[in-house]
Amino acid sequence: MDPQALKTAISTRLGIPVYMVDQTPIAGLYMLGTSKGVLYSDAKGDYVLQGVMLDMTRDMKNLTISGMRSQRRLGLSQVAHTPRVLKARNERHRVALFIGEQDAARRQLPSTLQHLQASGVSIEIYPVIDHAERAADWCSDPLLQNDPFKAYLPQKECSETLIQNIGLSQWLGVKVLPAWVSSDGDLVRGYQSPEQLLKILDLIDAPANPSSSAS
Repeated sequence: MDPQALKTAISTRLGIPVYMVDQTPIAGLYMLGTSKGVLYSDAKGDYVLQGVMLDMTRDMKNLTISGMRSQRRLGLSQVAHTPRVLKARNERHRVALFIGEQDAARRQLPSTLQHLQASGVSIEIYPVIDHAERAADWCSDPLLQNDPFKAYLPQKECSETLIQNIGLSQWLGVKVLPAWVSSDGDLVRGYQSPEQLLKILDLIDAPANPSSSAS
């Protein structure tokens, strides 16, 4: 099986980017990481499946969710630019935060990030806009210099960073902003108070409960 040929075949036929190809426990069936989520395909891309794969030999482990976690970890590890990072002094957790224009305007966002940072959470910030065509405007329009969103944009390679963040958010399955991605690849959707997010991150890092692996 040629991974690049399979990526090309699926991208051409479905009109969506394919970021990753990985094997599954089923011979001849491959997991595809796409901008529309996880798909499964044969080696040539002639047959495509969408759904959840469970490993019945391992307490119904959800292999689709595991695949998405791996996909998110891989995506964040391959970021070409250096995101803005709020580094916690005594780091307990590390998360990637994807924020949109309206999220940046939230009055409580700066205090939320400061609270998380003081509580041991390091935060990588990835600004995301709706359309790549607007990237150059966001970076160069003088009327936007005082916009809260501007504070999270880099000064160098600004428009390139915004465009990359759009593709990265699609790869990671981010469909609702803001979104938080843990270092383990778990996705937390929507605005979270510092207390809520800390509880979620502590739960994610806790030892797995085999009985809940299919949820």
